[in-house]
Amino acid sequence: MVQKKKWGCLLISTVVVFVVLGQFISVLAQEKPTLNVWFWRSFVKEQNAYMANQIKEFEQSKGVKVNVSFIPAEELFRKWMASVEAKTFPDVSEMWISNIIQFEHMGILLDITDVFSEMNAKSLLSPMLSDAVTAEGRKIGLPLHSSAEAHYWRKDILANLGLSVPDTWDQLKDTAKKITEGGSFYGFATALGRPATDGEKFINTVIWSYGGSVADKEGNLVLKSEETLEAVKYIAGLVEEGIMPRGIASWDDGSNNRAYQTKWAAGIQNTASVYNYMRQNDPALLENTAITPIPEGPAGRFSDVSPHAIVANKATRYPEIAKELIKFIMEPVRYQGWIEQAGGQIQPVYPALLDNPFWKDPYKKAFAEMGAKYGVYEGWPGPPTAAAGEIFAGYVLSDMIQKVIVEGWTSEQALEWGFEKAKGIYARWE
Repeated sequence: MVQKKKWGCLLISTVVVFVVLGQFISVLAQEKPTLNVWFWRSFVKEQNAYMANQIKEFEQSKGVKVNVSFIPAEELFRKWMASVEAKTFPDVSEMWISNIIQFEHMGILLDITDVFSEMNAKSLLSPMLSDAVTAEGRKIGLPLHSSAEAHYWRKDILANLGLSVPDTWDQLKDTAKKITEGGSFYGFATALGRPATDGEKFINTVIWSYGGSVADKEGNLVLKSEETLEAVKYIAGLVEEGIMPRGIASWDDGSNNRAYQTKWAAGIQNTASVYNYMRQNDPALLENTAITPIPEGPAGRFSDVSPHAIVANKATRYPEIAKELIKFIMEPVRYQGWIEQAGGQIQPVYPALLDNPFWKDPYKKAFAEMGAKYGVYEGWPGPPTAAAGEIFAGYVLSDMIQKVIVEGWTSEQALEWGFEKAKGIYARWE
């Protein structure tokens, strides 16, 4: 009798184990593949919302889970670096093209040449940006978008003072000085410090237009030059002569937006985020605004379009799903919808899409023109390099300008400091 009870208990225990095990296996079988995805958080909410909806559509169509985060520009690089250290780099991420080689050297990025070939066959991708996502013949990312800037000017203030929209940097200085001296407005304003990528882009733009650059065509460091020195003197002069407020040294990426939107700066350099704000919130100010190309310097007209790519993590558990997500996002018709929702904030990497009537709007035309005709990336005219990417992400140019406008250094001393700082960065990546 005792023996029977023992066998009965054993049988029941065995059944329970198999039932529990079966349920556990069933749960595992039903567990959805999950991707973690990071995107830059645009100032244009519709742009973010459209992408979030596309991610949901992808989830539903593929039966997967996607955790998507929209991260401010000034936080992205720090988060990427922390995630590399913690081995939690996202499965898919938006990334500045200027940083792509840096993360390739770290062994982070998945080869997605097959994805590039498929999308390039659907609609030709920008040749310049396609070269920029190439490492040793492999595509380690797909160009995602450019973000060209233009200048905003108050037409009423210019008219009241008998002034025209400036077309050169010298004209800008003269025009902005007259505006500042003539009333309660600053003539021009832009960020020139940490943590503002706007400042780095502005400084790059002026340096290029004066004939200077961080690197030459071969990617060698050439920051210390007479041309760059003239650009440093010009930028510092905008502050030292009272044309721009000294407080710009502590501005963030939203500060010059607010300066124009609250009507105390007559001119700024920015993307289409300010246009979208006025379109939705202040149509009267928009009516009074001219959006024009960035001024020309002795060496020409340029825009640091700070192009972005979309990349995948080499260590992802689901490389094929990550690739499918990138293809889903970059499908040209779906992608055009995203571009339109951004309201001009970003420009397409498919050149054919610039022929869309969307870009004929007079308020958006300058952004398309600056991107297509004058757009370059950090480290130009050299190829994208890890060193050039670190200089941009580390605000080296902004720190260099701050040596003059905050600490009282001469432009020559500041340029020497910037060159030595950059030289150390280049040495680390040799």
